Amino acid sequence: MNFSFVDPWHLFLPRDGGHVVALSGSGGKTSLLQVFAAQLVSEDVKAIFTCTTRTEALPGFPVYDLADVEASDPEHLPAHFYVRDSITKDEKWLGVEADDVDRLSSKFSDRVIVVEVDGSACLPLKFYQPEEPVWPRLTSLAVVVMGTSAVGEAAGDVVHRFDRQEFPPLKELKAHDVWQWDHSYTLLTAPGGYLEQVPADIPVVLAMTSLAQQDDSIGMFEFVGKVMENDRMPLVVFCETTGENPSFRTSCRRDEDDEHPVGTEE
Repeated sequence: MNFSFVDPWHLFLPRDGGHVVALSGSGGKTSLLQVFAAQLVSEDVKAIFTCTTRTEALPGFPVYDLADVEASDPEHLPAHFYVRDSITKDEKWLGVEADDVDRLSSKFSDRVIVVEVDGSACLPLKFYQPEEPVWPRLTSLAVVVMGTSAVGEAAGDVVHRFDRQEFPPLKELKAHDVWQWDHSYTLLTAPGGYLEQVPADIPVVLAMTSLAQQDDSIGMFEFVGKVMENDRMPLVVFCETTGENPSFRTSCRRDEDDEHPVGTEE
């Protein structure tokens, strides 16, 4: 088995209406959502963007309340817009429910929907609770996000809910212990980790963010090689969304003697 890069990096993104792309995990989901949105807009792909948790505006896009969208004729709405549930009296935005995403996908069948399905308190990693995330039934692609900036830092500083110790495979890890690539691999693949939270029938892409904050490139590529041995994760996206020159590359697993990489079209 060997690896190669996909060109263009965003080839895995669906362009046909009816697809629901769900972003889960930690360490840059909203920034990645903005990148996906910009790409779809540049190709004139009709799309709706939203979030199932506490949410905020996506720069450059009109915002609609869910009730107004559901009551509107699809032809009377712009090609690209953001949906929130509503806004509270203290001006906090509420995210939509997973069932709402499914209804939007059915009503706007000519559009791709891109949705964040959980939160992580702005930290690069998190320990999941059993009931999260809640996936829209029509999800056709899961993008699992992990922040590489966690590696080399104190575990208690980079993992959301670390103090609750809700992830048994790493129960011996202390808050002052340095987070390593092996810890990220366990968090991704062990029972109760990121991958297990994705329903088995949904294709998965791993997105590794904050590359500019991680100097251990050797360790990172060893981690990626190990990850891509898992049949569910043939694609890994390397993401740096900050600075003047954001960069993205997608690596794919190429099985020996296969003419085409796994996860790409002939």
